[in-house]
Amino acid sequence: MDERNQIIGVSVWFMAERWSLDVSGKRIHLSVRGGCGGTTFGLHTAVSEIQSGGRVLWASPDMPNASRFSQLFSSLNIVESSRFHALNLIGAMDRCVDAIVEAERSLPRVGLIVLDDWCTPTGRIEKDHMDAVLDLAKRIDDSTTLLLITKSGTNVTGDHEAFRARSKTNFEKAQFEIWGLYANERGEIHLDMNGEVLIGKIEESGFVF
Repeated sequence: MDERNQIIGVSVWFMAERWSLDVSGKRIHLSVRGGCGGTTFGLHTAVSEIQSGGRVLWASPDMPNASRFSQLFSSLNIVESSRFHALNLIGAMDRCVDAIVEAERSLPRVGLIVLDDWCTPTGRIEKDHMDAVLDLAKRIDDSTTLLLITKSGTNVTGDHEAFRARSKTNFEKAQFEIWGLYANERGEIHLDMNGEVLIGKIEESGFVF
């Protein structure tokens, strides 16, 4: 009996390693410092949504790294994996948004929409892209989570900011939560969720906090 309890305890410990958070219905602008796992965070969130029974729309100019994708999705069976839908973000941004909205309305149980690499990596976010994603936030169902993954801006003021969210004011006016993903000098990953900071690391299964 003691041995069985030990086995159950170990199983629970491994299951608890993988971080999960309820983001239902949120509009999130995730500002990522280079090499800190922005795409991995998006895929991690996608797996969590699928495991909870939902469907994911992933829009990006390119598919995520194949080996990283396989690692993060290894916990899903083939039926679950089929609830991940990749859309190509190429061409006019407003047309891309129309396609995303159409997919969200036609597919059942879409719970998460992720836009990765949806704007230029540096400088001001293009106005047409900004207008398009704000329009997307208004047009999708209130219960659907929208996650925008964006490279952090460059700090030119000399302030000791952990990350600089681009177009922060515009996103805040549109009721987006401003999140940040960055690393410290020891390589620890920090996830800033509107001021609440978690410290952890990235493993094969995703984020561990």
